[in-house]
Amino acid sequence: MRFWAGFGIILYTMNLHVIIGEDDFLVAEAARKAVGDGTGLEVIDSQNSTNAELQLADIRAADDSFSTPPFLDPRKVTWWKNVHFLPAGGKKGAAEAVKEALERFAKRLASMPLPENQVFILSGPHLLKTSVFAKTLAPVAEMAVFAAGKPWEEQQRATVFAIDRAASLGLRFAPGAAERFVSVVGTDARSLLSELGKMRDYLGEGKDVIAAEDVAAVTSPGVGVEPAVWDVTDAIGRRDIGAALAALAKFELENGFAVFMSGVIEKFFRQLLDVKAGRTEGLNPYALRKNEGFLRNWAPQELRVARGRFLLLREKVVSGTTSGDTLVVTELVRVMRRASSARRAG
Repeated sequence: MRFWAGFGIILYTMNLHVIIGEDDFLVAEAARKAVGDGTGLEVIDSQNSTNAELQLADIRAADDSFSTPPFLDPRKVTWWKNVHFLPAGGKKGAAEAVKEALERFAKRLASMPLPENQVFILSGPHLLKTSVFAKTLAPVAEMAVFAAGKPWEEQQRATVFAIDRAASLGLRFAPGAAERFVSVVGTDARSLLSELGKMRDYLGEGKDVIAAEDVAAVTSPGVGVEPAVWDVTDAIGRRDIGAALAALAKFELENGFAVFMSGVIEKFFRQLLDVKAGRTEGLNPYALRKNEGFLRNWAPQELRVARGRFLLLREKVVSGTTSGDTLVVTELVRVMRRASSARRAG
């Protein structure tokens, strides 16, 4: 048994495979390694099995396929995919009848070794490692778990993935550009690949280095990625008022804009003060390097004043004493221009 987290390499040594993860591209890529050339492939898709009746029918279909050997065929592969009703913990679990049927099926899978020319693959978004189902299969199945980690860990894994896949397209990232690319696209593997393909076309055959300005010019947010709040904070860190206001404008139509953005900006100034004071515990290395660079643009007193103004603004908008939407822009311009004036005076 092997558990793999993140964007790992999976080695298959058994004919029974359990592949778990929310990133459908990574799950499908892992499954394709076991599927091989597709000879004898039979697919059971539980994507739309939203009630107990349909789920029980899928379990029976998977059992029937598992129980039917290849006979005279050269190979048989069963891929039971999108099994979203596996034991996953929490209150909203599958119906008791479905849970019991899954446990019975797991016992059958564990007790009947497959012949060399038969493969069974089960994939789904979640599986509780301590469940009876998982414990029953763990000793006999090759298990791949693409587990979600902390946000900064996911960013790092996605960055490694992007660098590796860019290399397969004959591309490499300039320093800092890979992190920027992932910050825009997100950590979804399919979106990263799609944006890399778009980047390859954009650069053409005469260029093989992806620079930060290329990312800014052509890269779009991936699946489920909202406008990048770090576009605002990065521009503030650089003291680029124009870029900060342009990034801020992407959020202005959102509900709760003033509460959210005043909190984001206050936290950013607080984080810069922490880095200045050496309080960096829990900050990932990339963010630390970036913030250390931003500190060259801000004096400690300027940071304290800026943080104080946005802390006060947030208190006002949370309490409802002001709407705050226009004040966010006004305060941001004020603290950034004050910094510019101080710099000129110095």
